[in-house]
Amino acid sequence: MRRLEMRADVPPAAGPVPAPGLRPPEAARPLIRPAPRSAVFFPLVVLVAILPGLVALNSWDLTPPGPLWGLRALAVLDDGLLVDQVPAADAIGPAGEAMAYRAVSYQPPLYAWLAAVGMGLSADHDPIGSVLPSYIAGTFIVMLAYLHGRLWRGGGVGFAAALLVGFNPNLLLRMQEATPTTLAVAATVAALLCYGRHLRATRDLIRSDPWARPAFWAVAEGACLGLALLTLDGFGLVVVPIAALHRLYIGPDPSLYPTFRPRPGARGASRSRRWPWPRRLARRLGAAWVDTLLVVALAALIAVPWQVAMFRAHGWDMLSGLEFPSWSETSSLPARLFELAPVTLPLGLYGAARAFRLGLMDDENTPETVGGAFWLLWLCVAALLPAFWPAGPRGAMDLLLLVPLNLLAASTVADLVNRRIPVRALIALAPATAFSVMWWASADLRGAVGDLAHGRASAATALGVHLAFDLAIVSILLTRRLEIWSRRKDVHRRIVLAGFLLTVLAITVGTGVQEVVFRHSETHELLALRTMILRRNREHPFESLSVVRSDLAAASDPARSADLAFTGGWLRFILRTALPHLAQHDLRTVDELLAEPDGRRLILFTGAGERPSYPVKSKLHLEAIHPGRTGILDAYATAQDDTRR
Repeated sequence: MRRLEMRADVPPAAGPVPAPGLRPPEAARPLIRPAPRSAVFFPLVVLVAILPGLVALNSWDLTPPGPLWGLRALAVLDDGLLVDQVPAADAIGPAGEAMAYRAVSYQPPLYAWLAAVGMGLSADHDPIGSVLPSYIAGTFIVMLAYLHGRLWRGGGVGFAAALLVGFNPNLLLRMQEATPTTLAVAATVAALLCYGRHLRATRDLIRSDPWARPAFWAVAEGACLGLALLTLDGFGLVVVPIAALHRLYIGPDPSLYPTFRPRPGARGASRSRRWPWPRRLARRLGAAWVDTLLVVALAALIAVPWQVAMFRAHGWDMLSGLEFPSWSETSSLPARLFELAPVTLPLGLYGAARAFRLGLMDDENTPETVGGAFWLLWLCVAALLPAFWPAGPRGAMDLLLLVPLNLLAASTVADLVNRRIPVRALIALAPATAFSVMWWASADLRGAVGDLAHGRASAATALGVHLAFDLAIVSILLTRRLEIWSRRKDVHRRIVLAGFLLTVLAITVGTGVQEVVFRHSETHELLALRTMILRRNREHPFESLSVVRSDLAAASDPARSADLAFTGGWLRFILRTALPHLAQHDLRTVDELLAEPDGRRLILFTGAGERPSYPVKSKLHLEAIHPGRTGILDAYATAQDDTRR
């Protein structure tokens, strides 16, 4: 008994006792630390953001006013006009082209600066560098859509939104153009994200990390707003009504903006004693007003200096930058919605109606309800923006409308996957999606409905509309039968939901890929001309550059309006990148060539006007180097065996 008691006093051994002087073996640790499932979404989002746009970059386009922005970037890069690029219009001969360039130069210069950096990366000022800022900003839009969805609804909704936005053909089309559209939208969406982060940081009272404090996100919001204002005049101010309406929806809750008082021994207490004025200002005005003043001050610090410099140089003429030339036809709101997101439009509208209903029913301001109301108000403001700003940038307005629409569509997809929305909702969603895609893809259907509405319909038009209506009825009945079949087993419901969502995903990816593989023939021809000019100039440098433009004499002729495709900034931009040190001489007739000085010449003929006769080519010793499209663009250069100096 005594022996047992003595053994009981001895603690049990935890394992083999190591020998004296030896360390105990360490537990094996994995090579890669396990990460949560939500961490897998971001690498996939990066691939979705980069790959479609990278492939689309191979088919970039010189759509107006892209060449004018390229000329502005060259003015920054070659002429040293960093702040004001308007004086470069004096070197442009045609009055219409100079006026178009001057209108672009009155707009803020952030995109011109970035495009100058992009073209400066190559030795010969590759024109694709002018599109790089647009492409990079488009990738940021996709990642910002993911961050918006993750902020309010989680990583699944964010990934679905990034997938819908990344393969949207309208975004891919804007990423191919050298315009500040995607850059302005990216900065604006980033400012809205910082607003949401600021709101969440204030509600959750997170103070552990500096980047989780409300002041940090207020500074970030002001910086993004300033960059948006430095990209497109006045466009970033759309953040103000969205945030104001959202704050009005949340209500004056004092708990959202408490005054932070650090503990005596906590980090930041010594700084608060050292700088007592922020605490006094926050106590008198409230933390909300302090953060608002911080946003406004930082945005003004970034955007106002350029505005002041332009006003001192040009006076009130700088306000013409608020009027953006429309390079496309204006359309109504339903037409814009069908054009922007034909596949996800019914899902987005359903998500908007669901967010509106939850916003009226929920009084606790949960993140899901607050985020849904934020996206709904964003959608409404972006939809009504063209009515209050008719001369605004239509491309940027459309992309700003696209992001909340796809966020609401992604929330609907997540609710369908999580079975928070019944399967019977597909009775309306599936036929509406089919009709939306059919309306977007068929120009004949749109024309037939328009003719029928205006009383110009023929028998064939009425028959086509009748067939489309019959197909819609059949799709509704078929969806109804599938819904009845899915009531028997839960497996059937999952099959129906999976089939619908996979069809939406396949159509979304297919429409995006169709835009990616598209190639612009005019841009391809101009790039081929630039390659030939660079090759000839490397072997025998040119001494003069002349462009004979028949449209200068007949620009008012409607029959030759199609010939103006190669005029304007297109050809001038390509020639400026190939021969930056040669001044371009714009001529009207072939006879003016004879008065030009001798030397190695590069002569281009645009439009369907006259071409040099054989005696003229023999006298000037010219040879064709790029025939181009017959009667539209032809290039001649001095023969390589010419010995006249």
